[in-house]
Amino acid sequence: MRTLVIGGSGFVGHAVVRALVAEGHAVSVLNRGTRPLIGVEQLIADRNDAKAVTSALLDREFDCVIDTNAYTGEQARIMVTALAGRVTRAAVISSAAVYSDGAATPAREIDLAGGGSAWAEYGRGKVEVEEVYREARFPVCATFRPPYIFGPNNDLDRESWFFRRIRHGRPVLVPGSGSAVYQFLHEDDLGAAITTWLSGTKDALGPIFAAYNLADPELVTSAGLTVLLASVAGREVKMHCVGSAAGERRPRTWFPFRDIDCAVDPSRFMNAYGWSPAAPLEQRFADVLSALERRGALAQNDWTPLEADLLEILS
Repeated sequence: MRTLVIGGSGFVGHAVVRALVAEGHAVSVLNRGTRPLIGVEQLIADRNDAKAVTSALLDREFDCVIDTNAYTGEQARIMVTALAGRVTRAAVISSAAVYSDGAATPAREIDLAGGGSAWAEYGRGKVEVEEVYREARFPVCATFRPPYIFGPNNDLDRESWFFRRIRHGRPVLVPGSGSAVYQFLHEDDLGAAITTWLSGTKDALGPIFAAYNLADPELVTSAGLTVLLASVAGREVKMHCVGSAAGERRPRTWFPFRDIDCAVDPSRFMNAYGWSPAAPLEQRFADVLSALERRGALAQNDWTPLEADLLEILS
């Protein structure tokens, strides 16, 4: 299958590219070309430049396009305009951040998607992206809504943040009461889900547009995540729930996650396509820890003055 990936060199995009190549797809990527990729055709263009995108695509046609890095409606419009008549299937990597305040935990595809207030422009932008792809009326189109994506190639300091503190014997300060509900999706499971969707989706006269939540079904609280990662590391952890001691300080100033629920119900996609995570969540985190250790990414003790101040207030 001739498959075009928009992005393809970042954390999420490259996970999709690896999975497609492994399944034998003829993969082209469209990006700025800052990171050369092996085994794929690389089309160079800034996706924000409509003329550059059209020029890079020339007269190419594809069986499918996977948009991995659309964050605004305008970015999506540039892409769907350039791709009009060139593809029969389209998929966009969206986010659980599209769900409005008051959505169920875990959120379902039928819940209102207007962008959660805590996610601000990011959530609203993802909502706009979905609407543009819906209105583009591709014969077959799907949007995938993952919660937190993780893995050894994560370029965000999340699970690594926990492992550094656990390894250096530092306390982990959890926002609020530690009850925020989180959910995760491993980068390789994302890639596998995309290839599963492609192989299990039939061409249609369309237009067909579907939204799918995509996640490991296991839910974990912020406090529970701390305990889980300490168990993975084989260490004891000193955990403190900060509660009101934070005052006006926002959790993201000292903690790698927001103090809000971020979880979705993935059963629709799992039932329709027979997809499931390839390994238990605990094993996936153990694999991440091993990768971080091999890279020497846990050597730095980056305990911050703000964490020290919060701990003193709690003491």
